Amino acid sequence: MASYSPTNKAEQPIKLVICGGGASAVLLLAALKEGSARPYEVTVMDPRAQPGAGVAYSTACPVHLLNTRACNMSANGDTTDFLRWLQRERPQRGFNWVEEDFAPRRYYGEYLQSKLVGIRAASNIQLTWLRSAAEGVVAQGHGWEIIPARGASSLADIVVLATGNEAPAPLGTDLEPQAQNLILNNPWETERKQEIPRDAAVLIAGTGLTAVDVVAELLHRRHVGPIFAFSRRALLPRTHGAAVTFPGGLQRTLPSSLRGLVKHVRELTREDASGDRWRGVMTELRTMAPQLWATWDLAERRRFLRHVRPFWDVHRHRLAPLVHARLAGAITRGQLTILRGRLEFLEHVAARSALRATLRSHDGRQLLEGAVLINCTGPQAHPLRAGNPLLHRAIADGVARPDPLALGLATDERSRVISRDGAAQRTLYALGTLARGSQWELTAVPEIREQAQVVARDIELFAAARVHQAAEARVLTEAHTALAM
Repeated sequence: MASYSPTNKAEQPIKLVICGGGASAVLLLAALKEGSARPYEVTVMDPRAQPGAGVAYSTACPVHLLNTRACNMSANGDTTDFLRWLQRERPQRGFNWVEEDFAPRRYYGEYLQSKLVGIRAASNIQLTWLRSAAEGVVAQGHGWEIIPARGASSLADIVVLATGNEAPAPLGTDLEPQAQNLILNNPWETERKQEIPRDAAVLIAGTGLTAVDVVAELLHRRHVGPIFAFSRRALLPRTHGAAVTFPGGLQRTLPSSLRGLVKHVRELTREDASGDRWRGVMTELRTMAPQLWATWDLAERRRFLRHVRPFWDVHRHRLAPLVHARLAGAITRGQLTILRGRLEFLEHVAARSALRATLRSHDGRQLLEGAVLINCTGPQAHPLRAGNPLLHRAIADGVARPDPLALGLATDERSRVISRDGAAQRTLYALGTLARGSQWELTAVPEIREQAQVVARDIELFAAARVHQAAEARVLTEAHTALAM
């Protein structure tokens, strides 16, 4: 790979702005560092004090573990990179980390920050970290103007939207302020969770991965009060474990229709008490998900989201065995109760400074009472319902449009944002969960890493084309000068 020479005037730095500074941004920067020697001036806009970790990996709670094995969490193409970092920087006594282990999420945040150190030292990347959210992306000639929440605007050749998951839709907004104080609409507010009395009854809206994190944190703090978690289907994430490898893979026998796929998976996993077979199926389906998603039309995708998604999520996004065991223990001893029902009504019981939730299910109504309600219903995916000014303005200006499935922004297969008129923006990308509408599986590091590598290659092609155009322009200028002499 040729080294970057700053004296080469035909190779001016590409100005890249990344809106969002979590794991997706670091994975993209790692891909650029690894796959290109061209010069880049990169500005990352993110208001958080801790660069690189984002919300997911900023937690300090030691029982918040990764949901993916160490061997699949490297930020670059070296599959052993994260594992070797763990063994070197956070060694365990006795048996050191192995590839099948599930490390604390805070360690992964530290690992991402270590990647940033190497990126900052790269000869071809000049990195600036601006502690401000981006609030607007405006077309400006052949490039973009990025408007921050505070400070001066920036100009860029290429913009990548990597804002990550939005906050869940708030609950209890119609209640009086005193009652709203009993609701934690941000489940990551550590200080407010620490204020919950240890013997208080806690209500949790949602039974997915975020709810599991909240329960694990409460148990770690030795909470002794009852915990009630509820959702429409009362499904809990399954646990990681051994997986059967299917000879020859599934692809040759897999039906293309959703109905046929569901039927086939049920047949393959029948009489599977150990769970090894369904884990094997999900391991293969994970790699095939983008291709399956691409073959389905909009109606088929909607059917998947309505009928299959909840079951896909709990089998696909699994728990570290240790976390699952703690959860199962709390259920067995009666401290944690999982309930099926839709939150129909929420009221304030002023006499006891409590909240009463009315759940409705096929079996009727059920009342729950707790000192606090923690909102773990999942991120708000629709960009116009999320509280993100950047997405709102991009859609209002016609720069972007919502995905028709309300999963994020509309993008093409290369993660380029689709404008209001249906054209792909050549130099505006959506990275991570914002692009789920076109690829579906973009919530875990392995998939986002692959997406980041594709976007990095696309950026490299843009840079190469610009260098070629600059060289052609220089030749024409020199020819005109020669003819004029």
